[in-house]
Amino acid sequence: MYGLPKNANNHNSGIGLPPPVISEMIIKLSNKAMEKYNGIIGKTYSIEEVSKHNKKDDCWIIVNNKVYDMTEYLLYHPGGPNLLFKCAGRDATDDFEGMFHSRNAKAILERFYIGKASSSTSILLSPNYKPPPSFSSSSSSSSLKPFLVPSTSSSSASSSNTTITLSTVTTPKNRNKIIVSKVKINKKIKSTGNTYHYFIEIPEEHKDLEWISPLSHVSLAKFNNEDTTNFNNHDNITFKSYTPIKLTNDKKYLEFLIKGYENGDVSKHIHQLKEGDHLLLKGPIQTADNFNFKKQENYLLMIAGGTGITPMIQIILESFYNKNDNNNNNNNNNNNNNNNNNNNNNNNNNNNLKFILIYSSNNENDIIYKNELDEILKQFKDRLFIHYVITKPCNNINNNDNSVESFKKGRINQDMILTCLEPIIIKLIPKMITDSMETLVCGPIDFNQSISKELLKIGFKDNQIHILQ
Repeated sequence: MYGLPKNANNHNSGIGLPPPVISEMIIKLSNKAMEKYNGIIGKTYSIEEVSKHNKKDDCWIIVNNKVYDMTEYLLYHPGGPNLLFKCAGRDATDDFEGMFHSRNAKAILERFYIGKASSSTSILLSPNYKPPPSFSSSSSSSSLKPFLVPSTSSSSASSSNTTITLSTVTTPKNRNKIIVSKVKINKKIKSTGNTYHYFIEIPEEHKDLEWISPLSHVSLAKFNNEDTTNFNNHDNITFKSYTPIKLTNDKKYLEFLIKGYENGDVSKHIHQLKEGDHLLLKGPIQTADNFNFKKQENYLLMIAGGTGITPMIQIILESFYNKNDNNNNNNNNNNNNNNNNNNNNNNNNNNNLKFILIYSSNNENDIIYKNELDEILKQFKDRLFIHYVITKPCNNINNNDNSVESFKKGRINQDMILTCLEPIIIKLIPKMITDSMETLVCGPIDFNQSISKELLKIGFKDNQIHILQ
């Protein structure tokens, strides 16, 4: 299933380190992408030439004076296409190094090498450079604002955790950091099947960072007990991105919903851990820079597959409870929730926003967070519409579970999406449906691609479909 890149040895200079591994799928993808460069790999390109390749169907980047054609890899980027695409046509060295990539990631990058840049990696952007539009935008749409390049990494430490600051991005409103720290699993509670709630501590000195803000995520990795301080030696660390759904009221812990996979290196390791064990945490990281949640006014369509529900839960909780209600006892806190919602209404520009959630799972037993979603639905039934979809119904359906009867069955397609939108269609002029909402899609790569195609058939435009990876 796994193979090595032709130049894998370049990434295996460390004594005793195993060679990097790359999936057969990525190897085939890169081989196909490199066919058009046969005979010219290694060519020197000017900065002006590279800057012209800043489209979603023609995406070049520069890393450490090397030029890479990442077009075919965009949709397969673990952090989502936008994190990669916002570097299109420019020097992405600081961005790449600042995101703490593993040896495997560096080996994958080398598979898409096409040549050399003619100038130093410290050069500024060409005067003729125009930043690319967001990945989901059409080429005629307005451009994405230039990405602010992270500053040089710095280090910090506390008595309870060892932390380094990977990068700092300065914005007009605040100063956000991406940090890597040793963190502890405070609590582990089974949710459904092989999915668990994990409450993971936040480094004391970084509680004020934007850990929960639509849309943000963190990355988790195995913690090596034999090396508690040298996080800078990160070449052999494999991170996996996860979306925290809530922040506890005391701001001490992030709550995650994590499903274990037998072939998942990180998730399998996490599921073997117990309360009190440690992980490496990297974050917070913005998931979709091109999606402005605060500008949503009427409806937001959210389509999730499996664990892709977590960023949707994050948005729902943020919208209705304003980062609060981590208490599982909803019955005792309904009054508090309503009060919090009223307070939120005074401060949230999109307090009238309605959410249509289409949530697909393998079967009714695999639906993550269903009880909690149903409780939220009871409280906000005028603003939240949920459609559960199951692709492989269980044979032993619980006869007492009347909700199973209302599940939609099969794969999500154009007709099913339109059926879920019927209450909205009645209220809107049909030709204006797609102009009244944007969509968030999150799930496996094949799921995301399939849903995007179905949405395009309905009439949604590229810049209204935001893929979360």
